[in-house]
Amino acid sequence: MSVVSPDPGRNLPARPTLHAGQALDCYLEHAADANHIPAATVMRAITDACDTTRYVLLRPTPRTLEVLSGLTGQSTAALTAATLAAVDGTLLDLSGLDPHHQPSYRAVAARGWAPGQGTQICPRCLAETGTWDISWRIPTTTVCLRHGCYLLSTCPGCQRPFRATRSTLLRPIGAKTRCGNALGRRGHYCPTDLSTLPMEPADPGCVDRQARTQAQSLVARPPQVFGEGTTARRFMADVHGLTALLLHIATATTRPGLLPEWAGQVHAATHTQQRAPRWGLKLPADISTRSQALTTTADILTSSGIEEAVTRFAPWVEAIPRTPDGLLGWVGDHTRHTSSTTRLVMATHAPRRRLSRLLDATPPLTVSTRQIPQVLPVELYEEHLGILFTSRPETVQLFASLTMALTHPGITTWAAAAQALGLPPDLGSRCAAAAAASQTASPAAVLEAITAAAGDLDRRDYRALEDQVHALAASTSWFIAWARRYRPGTRASNWSLAVQWLWVKAAHAHPGTAPLADPARMRRFSATLSTAQQVSLRQVLDQPTSEAESP
Repeated sequence: MSVVSPDPGRNLPARPTLHAGQALDCYLEHAADANHIPAATVMRAITDACDTTRYVLLRPTPRTLEVLSGLTGQSTAALTAATLAAVDGTLLDLSGLDPHHQPSYRAVAARGWAPGQGTQICPRCLAETGTWDISWRIPTTTVCLRHGCYLLSTCPGCQRPFRATRSTLLRPIGAKTRCGNALGRRGHYCPTDLSTLPMEPADPGCVDRQARTQAQSLVARPPQVFGEGTTARRFMADVHGLTALLLHIATATTRPGLLPEWAGQVHAATHTQQRAPRWGLKLPADISTRSQALTTTADILTSSGIEEAVTRFAPWVEAIPRTPDGLLGWVGDHTRHTSSTTRLVMATHAPRRRLSRLLDATPPLTVSTRQIPQVLPVELYEEHLGILFTSRPETVQLFASLTMALTHPGITTWAAAAQALGLPPDLGSRCAAAAAASQTASPAAVLEAITAAAGDLDRRDYRALEDQVHALAASTSWFIAWARRYRPGTRASNWSLAVQWLWVKAAHAHPGTAPLADPARMRRFSATLSTAQQVSLRQVLDQPTSEAESP
């Protein structure tokens, strides 16, 4: 059989049909086989006639398209559609790529998820049509919609990507469905028959996501993010940023059980690595894991509104490791933000913001700071705050009162809140730090509980109560009269213990600021008081000071 030499100035004698979606390299292999010309000969003729064949599957030059059109009889538009230039601006961003300038590809690669060496495949498509699809080279393409299966990315025979050739566009074996990767010895190529490889059925959600994010689907039906319209390019930038964040969370989390199964697989495969993967540059090699990560992202972004998106994203936020930089600092280090991802993160983080930030927008919880005790009564602590902290009750009770004070105008710091309650400024700062470290609930939940506790206060003037106790500390006559009636035989020296008891139990003031303080003895004294004696002692503060002191 005679061999026809290709002449770029005229059509090849045999011109096979260029099918929609068929990759340019696959088509040229079929054209070479149809004309009984070695693939290397065809490639040499094209190279000699073109200005450059560099990046021809990404962005062929006008001269290259002209040469290929003259050789194959195909239009330049059809040839362009057989390259990844057809999805530039939708599924890929090839801006800045100049085939005449090799280093220009670095700008594309730096954006991440750039098409690399080789391609993915659907074995059943190869078996049925014998053609390779150009969409298989797109990293975000993970499912064959025709067969509802995950694509394959690695040849089981040579353990390399399919069509992993560096020096030539066309495979020496031509259009055969065998792998054809070079095996290291001249003339030896991987013989694996790709059309017989088994395939894994894809998750229905992944199939749906793939159908919605095909290039033609994005153009025909512009995507919506959080219920609002956007462009294909912006949508894919959102997918890129959020998917990278989800993968980083899965890698770094200490609580993988909060996340979907695919995230647990990512964690198990990567958490022992010394260097964390750079998910913003390269997606997971495992196709099903990659597909499910992209599907989770698409489900979040295409939520009907931001509230639904926050609900779907919240478990991921809970799984983010706790670091000194805080949640926003960690997120900023692990993704490339877009306006949509920033909005999502901030909306999800809003209930978790520091309590002091939430208090800025909270109206005063009492009419006056004088209606706030230095220490929240124990019964209100137990009813509203008992399970929200791991600190000692006394610390939380003080913190609750400081929080109420911080809602008042002019009080902007924990130290100022302490001063407003008559406490040392440094006590406010230290208490707030201790409470924040032991907080087990969200700031929003803590604020809600403290607001409820403030509503249950009896609206007494606690500064006036404290002044009354100070006045009682200057005299013993009231105590002698009380003891004669309610506690006969009590020594007059216990007067100082009764003052402390009134300070802590009746005025709900801080024990550290009590007059005549002797905490250990006061606790023993308190333990000896009967219920009736406690009631009568509290009633001392309900009487005018002169009446309380009279025998």
